[in-house]
Amino acid sequence: MVPSIFYRIQNPEYGGNRMSTAARAAIVVDAAGAVEIRSYAVPEPGPGEFVLKLELCGVCGTDAHIYRGRLASVTFPALLGHEIVGTLAALGDGVTADHGGRPVAVGDRVGVFPALSCGRCYQCQVRHRPANCPDRRPSYGFKSPVTAPPHLTGGFAEYLHAANAGTVFYRTDLPPEVAVLQEPMSVALHGIERGSVGVGSTVVVQGVGAIGLMAVVAARAAGAHRVVAVGAPAARLELAAALGADATVSIHDLTGVAERRSAVFDALGAPGADCVIGASGSPEAFMEAIGLVADGGVLAELGNFTDRGTVPFNPFSDLLKRDITIAGVYGAGPDMLRRYHQALLILERGGWPYDRVVSHRVPLERVGEALAALGGGSPLDGREIVKLAIDPAA
Repeated sequence: MVPSIFYRIQNPEYGGNRMSTAARAAIVVDAAGAVEIRSYAVPEPGPGEFVLKLELCGVCGTDAHIYRGRLASVTFPALLGHEIVGTLAALGDGVTADHGGRPVAVGDRVGVFPALSCGRCYQCQVRHRPANCPDRRPSYGFKSPVTAPPHLTGGFAEYLHAANAGTVFYRTDLPPEVAVLQEPMSVALHGIERGSVGVGSTVVVQGVGAIGLMAVVAARAAGAHRVVAVGAPAARLELAAALGADATVSIHDLTGVAERRSAVFDALGAPGADCVIGASGSPEAFMEAIGLVADGGVLAELGNFTDRGTVPFNPFSDLLKRDITIAGVYGAGPDMLRRYHQALLILERGGWPYDRVVSHRVPLERVGEALAALGGGSPLDGREIVKLAIDPAA
């Protein structure tokens, strides 16, 4: 039986269009396989739940890795997409305000944080490890397989059923192409904190995808004195400079590790950075990043979010002799909800051309094409990808 649908017109500016009774979703059927458009009933939200009409969902590099079967915890068929922004379409009982305490109504634009733990258990309160919470609910964009309800649990769809009662979300007046950066900014902030970046720090950001670009901004917000961005293609490096990088180094122009290291040191004016943010996502890049850290500095590695294999590592020469710290940065981290809120504050403050980060908005029918292009480093529609977003209305 199809659940009943309701719609509360709480914001007269939103108009009189009723919420649809069905929603299309782009389902990844199998690893590196077909992506099918399937239709699901849009449910009535229960207490503490809500339904969101998706405006944009960012395509993360992790989505591209999952598509290739590189995250064992995700099984197929799957509905991906965790960088979520949209307008509230229906509110369950008790949902009257966002997590900043601001009243919300149908039609308000909100950003949704994908993860939620219980907040009460030993892992949450004592160890501050919400990712290890035994009652942690599947994150939006990671629940799988999508064979049993709730079905609309990822952002590559027309509607999101926020079925995790108490889902963290914030109202915002930012345009969707900027609001969609809140989740990747929260991950970047975790890296900056783990890297102990502060006033006067020198920082190298290795990798200039969306999270790397947000790391440039986050380093500036933390007070970094000099920021060097390393990566490709040229469009991303140009945007890194516009977002606050003092210098850029192209891995396409400088193909050798030694010559790249020399160029980075020249740009820093020193033989290594206080902090290197590893946002490239390859094991080989991880080893290169170690060589960019100053003695006594920190490598905050957040790019290898999925298993890409192993690399040779010498504990003496690569770690102890140089007295460096290697910090693993997994997503937005233990204090993820604070960082998600801070990310919104940074974006709302403005000052940087955030609206240039999303380079491609593609419809649900092209999700497979988008995932393949992003994972393969290929251009899309004749243009280099900076940041992909799925637009269900496109």
